[in-house]
Amino acid sequence: MNKPRIGDLLLENGVITQNQLNNALAFQKQNGGLVGFILVNQKVISEDVLVKYLALQAERLTQI
Repeated sequence: MNKPRIGDLLLENGVITQNQLNNALAFQKQNGGLVGFILVNQKVISEDVLVKYLALQAERLTQI
């Protein structure tokens, strides 16, 4: 099983749209960086939301 990606977790839970994720991924491809931080910098999600979903991501990693 692959590591759960933060963008996918946010998308699955309805926090972001596919378009918002696509924009963040395009930005990442051009400029580098982490998708979660890009979404915060683009003001799509708050830092609190990022922390919550990073914790969820870490929790899922321990279940793999």
